[in-house]
Amino acid sequence: MSVPIITTSERSALNRCPQQWWWRYRMGLRPRGEKGDARWFGIGVHLALAEWYGKGKKRGRHPALAFSEYAGDEIAYVRTLPDQEGDPAIYEDALDLGISMLNSYIENYGRDSQWNVLEIEQPFQVQIKWEGEHIADFHSTFDGAVRDEADGQIYLLEHKTATQVNTAYLALDPQAGSYWAVATSILRSRGIIGPGESISGIIYNFLRKCKKDERPRNSKGLYLNKDGGVSKRQPAPAFVREVIERGPREIRAEMYALADDAIWMNAMRDGLMPVRKSRTRDCTFCDFFHMCQLHQRGGDSWMELRDAEFLQEDPYDRYREKSAEG
Repeated sequence: MSVPIITTSERSALNRCPQQWWWRYRMGLRPRGEKGDARWFGIGVHLALAEWYGKGKKRGRHPALAFSEYAGDEIAYVRTLPDQEGDPAIYEDALDLGISMLNSYIENYGRDSQWNVLEIEQPFQVQIKWEGEHIADFHSTFDGAVRDEADGQIYLLEHKTATQVNTAYLALDPQAGSYWAVATSILRSRGIIGPGESISGIIYNFLRKCKKDERPRNSKGLYLNKDGGVSKRQPAPAFVREVIERGPREIRAEMYALADDAIWMNAMRDGLMPVRKSRTRDCTFCDFFHMCQLHQRGGDSWMELRDAEFLQEDPYDRYREKSAEG
């Protein structure tokens, strides 16, 4: 008997709101029509960086060109935050924003010649077990693995686009934590790292959603006014890299967390646990927000909106195809 598949995005949905998870991953609902939004934009940046960082010291097509091809003729706008508190949010053309960000990224980091790239966009599959029972298969992809020649250590690479860069939570980040928990054994089994080598931690590579600030800067990097004086409006850094070291004892905690999520999902699938809603101000960002409001009022009107605004699909199709191939 086959066991359920769980994915990284599915775990995120579950922990945001079990009802969102149920509609997306049990009912297979997705909005009709592709839309350019934060997720679409982030995928494009990830794909562009995957083309740029070739194996070893090789570097590929400039990521701004790759992003331009990805975006194509898509008409999309991405929300960015102002540099000064109290200023309104700005909606930038996604194509222009992505090109500006990635041009600035290369200006800032160059070829990252200290990174010997071991893997990029590496898909994987691992069994999740609880008390000896195989309860789910976890499918995902980590962004990359590099050997940093500055210290000789091996790190996972985690690209993130964000309107604001917040690093305080990274030591508890479940997404990259789950990658880290399995990546050492995966890379060893594929002969990419030696049997005595381990991944030391995670390099979080943040790209803040902002266009390049064209104002001149002084020797300290501070932006200047037209009169040459230091401006009071100094933006937050456009790029941040944070290294989070992880220890071998944390592997057990991360694998337990994966098992906990699988157990929770299976209990809802089997009707042993109710599907509850996490009702917060973040609900307005959910694809199901309007449908959820109708669902909350009772009756069948939410189903009419479901049928009109959403398509049904198997969210695990591509993972089953990969399993069949491999």
